[in-house]
Amino acid sequence: MDQSTIEIVVLAFIAGFVLFRLYTTLGRRTGAERPVNPRPQPAHGAFGQAFAPAPPLPQAFAGNPASEGVMAIVRADPSFDIAHFMAGAKGAYEIIVNAFAKGDRDALRTLLTPRVFDAYITAIAAREAKGEAGPELVRLKSADLAGAELAGDTARVTVKFESELAEGAHGVRDAHERWTFERVVRAADPNWRLARVAAA
Repeated sequence: MDQSTIEIVVLAFIAGFVLFRLYTTLGRRTGAERPVNPRPQPAHGAFGQAFAPAPPLPQAFAGNPASEGVMAIVRADPSFDIAHFMAGAKGAYEIIVNAFAKGDRDALRTLLTPRVFDAYITAIAAREAKGEAGPELVRLKSADLAGAELAGDTARVTVKFESELAEGAHGVRDAHERWTFERVVRAADPNWRLARVAAA
């Protein structure tokens, strides 16, 4: 066997080996495979999170004037659920009113913004100096969504509460208030805090 024949055999062996490796790596197409359609990838924003279309509002809130503000919050924080928020707001109202009545400063500290906390502590101190009791919650009659907005990174939701409060010798009175809760959507802390109280 001469030199040229040996070279041809070696090259044929190499070519066969390469083709075999390509076959085992890529597989064999027969023309019957389903076409592969590239799936669009979600866009990513500054949070490093995928932006999905905002879910529709629950039917109970769909016609509310605050719905546009709620959707703005949802776009900034896709985990925001207005129905879950409203349930939490009712619980927060009861806890805050009862803590204020008892003068429980530690409970109030985690539920109020610093400005509101300072105002509540001042009111508690003045009441205690007079030996007076705080208003106790008799019944929460209603809680309605009254407003929502996204101002920069701060989300704010206002809830109108109607309740009955017992004030010692003064008996039971109806309370109509608008409470505004807020949180920074970029913050790791998921908790909302009471930022403003106004008469309704």
